[in-house]
Amino acid sequence: MAQIDEKLANLDLNGLRAEIDEIDRAMHDLIIRRTRVVQAVGAFKDRQIAQGSKVRVPYRPAREARIMRNLVRSHEGAFPKTALIQIWRELIAAGTRLEAPYTVALCRDADGQDCWELARLNFGCLNEIIEFDTQLEAIHALEEGHAAVGVFPAPVPGEGHSWWPLIAPDSAVRVVSKLPFGGRPVGRGEDTEGFVLAAIELEESGDDRTLFVVKVEQHGDEASLRKNFAKASPGSAILGVFAPEGESHAFVLVDVPGFLCNQGENFKRTLLDYGLKCGDVRVLGAYGVPIPADEM
Repeated sequence: MAQIDEKLANLDLNGLRAEIDEIDRAMHDLIIRRTRVVQAVGAFKDRQIAQGSKVRVPYRPAREARIMRNLVRSHEGAFPKTALIQIWRELIAAGTRLEAPYTVALCRDADGQDCWELARLNFGCLNEIIEFDTQLEAIHALEEGHAAVGVFPAPVPGEGHSWWPLIAPDSAVRVVSKLPFGGRPVGRGEDTEGFVLAAIELEESGDDRTLFVVKVEQHGDEASLRKNFAKASPGSAILGVFAPEGESHAFVLVDVPGFLCNQGENFKRTLLDYGLKCGDVRVLGAYGVPIPADEM
């Protein structure tokens, strides 16, 4: 690196610009090469579909999480990591669009907050974003295949209305990612957090959390619930509580460390062991843990 720096120090402005031009050409060549590989992936999947395989949304959030973490860990120099991630976000989004263009669904929460900026940053400048009038309409669009992914505002503790109780137990739609994953946008939406929903298979990224919906009998107040869940599942967090009108039970959205998508019954037994009177426990989704701010 020192030799390169010495070489650059001896170049005039025209020489430095020529270096940049040469680097740009090399980067462009690599983008063209990468695109050819992506197209080969798409052709391979087309052959599988022709042989009877199921058509799938070309979105692999766990794989993308691993890519972004590796970028940040291996990066050095003055170029901002947030910008580096955004370059790769556009590369990935443009590549998946070559496989199958897809629509991103949005909806607002009870306070009128949406995740437009998070959706645009994560899914690139080319994919269509449609904002639905209601949260239920956006969920139905995902279930019926009218949208491939949806970006929903993260539930606010104490919020009386949210999207997660609207997802039926037998729905294929689930939480698959949390945004922002690495770095925050500047400007509109810079304080917003959201979850990505899609009807795709859940995959482990290597550092994950799982969302459970737990039916709790005689739930009492939220403070007691949080205390009890914290004892039963250290590191967990309650993201929301929904109490149907006129009923004694409630549904709790709990965020638990680890990829536990096949361990709903184990989680239920743990809660029962700690005295929580709970009924059905189902997985609402799982997501790769976003890159911490101190690593960006």
